[in-house]
Amino acid sequence: MSNILQRHWLTTVRRDAPGAFLEARTVYCGTDCEVGAFLKVDPVSFTVIEATWENYSPPAANMDIVGLRGVQAYFDCGPALKEALAGMGEFPRSVFADTVRGVIQAETFLYTERGFASAVEYSNYWEKFYADSCRYYSNLHRVNRKWHEYAGHMRTSNLFNRFKAQSVYREVNDYRVCSQLSDSFHELNVEIVLDRQLVVTECRGTLLRVPDPVCQEAAVFLDQMVSRPASAQSKKQIAGLLGRGDGCVHLIDMVYEALESVTIAIEVIGII
Repeated sequence: MSNILQRHWLTTVRRDAPGAFLEARTVYCGTDCEVGAFLKVDPVSFTVIEATWENYSPPAANMDIVGLRGVQAYFDCGPALKEALAGMGEFPRSVFADTVRGVIQAETFLYTERGFASAVEYSNYWEKFYADSCRYYSNLHRVNRKWHEYAGHMRTSNLFNRFKAQSVYREVNDYRVCSQLSDSFHELNVEIVLDRQLVVTECRGTLLRVPDPVCQEAAVFLDQMVSRPASAQSKKQIAGLLGRGDGCVHLIDMVYEALESVTIAIEVIGII
């Protein structure tokens, strides 16, 4: 078994002092390239103050993304990302989207500045806003812990961390992708095996650390990926196979990125 591609992401959201701007950054380092996305965000409105695309691979360069200034780093900012990053390709957009997701996750520790009287009020808001969007929020009548109970203590400087990794291996008759995610609230892994025609033959995973045991039930949907060709699966199609609002959004992302990684290994890196 030979390792033919590695991909690593690190997303962090922090600030120097209470009330200070948020500094959100995603750094990607892989066999293909090394880049980063940076957002300076107002902690009250979540408005982007500064946005920078950073290319660490030769020729190294930083690009000020003026079109993202004034955009709210929150749900439904996808069209704004697409417009501001037009001409840069899909990957920079996905790295900035990861950074926005980090800001959204950090909101758990910013509820006062975001206009909520307490952690309980913020948790209740999410139960309505995010209802039926994932396994947890589709089964609130079954969960053992509310979100604010799971989040625990208050953070002040380092607000959120997320590590993601994808490793692609070439075996005698197939390819194997190992995918991991570990962040301040979740820890998951997925392993996918594909034949030489890039059809999925195995797909399994484990949710090691999640807000509630009900989340772990989403792993049952991974079997639906078997016999699916990697090249024909859009993220929307994968979401449908993995349960949509009754599944896990993180598993959906991980499976999509795993299939993307195999494609990069074969088409971009030139491995066959």
